[in-house]
Amino acid sequence: MDLKEQLNNNTEALLSKIGQIADEQFHAKPDDETWSPAQVLEHLYRSEFGIPKLFMGEAKPDPDRDSEAIIEKMRKQFLESDKKYKASGVILPGEEIKPKEELTSNFRSLREKIAVLADEFNSKEVCTAYEHPVYGYLTREEWLYFNIFHTQRHMAQIDRILQRL
Repeated sequence: MDLKEQLNNNTEALLSKIGQIADEQFHAKPDDETWSPAQVLEHLYRSEFGIPKLFMGEAKPDPDRDSEAIIEKMRKQFLESDKKYKASGVILPGEEIKPKEELTSNFRSLREKIAVLADEFNSKEVCTAYEHPVYGYLTREEWLYFNIFHTQRHMAQIDRILQRL
């Protein structure tokens, strides 16, 4: 399965999970320290909002780059770790109530843009317009894997939230 197909499947898996959540649970929080499923979805959207601009921005080849090692590190940190990470800044979800349809539509539209751009630009080039706070400058391919792993991690978080409601 190619990377774009993985991204699209990841998008559909998340939106299917969101679609199965009852409206009364979508904005519910098990406690004051935990996000609601709506806030998780908003966080994912906010964390990917700049990707289209990043993909269209300045990038350069790095023939010595070991993308496989970077992708594996991300996969392990996101999917094999119980370690909690603290989001901050613009990727934090708000407290205001937003309709499920609006949040899912925005996320789907953004992911569609990202998928189109993934085909238009060299996936192996390093995007230099923004440095990821944990992983540094990433290639377009690495950003796509980051989005997939990040979403998978938060889908598991949504499951834990729903179990507690």
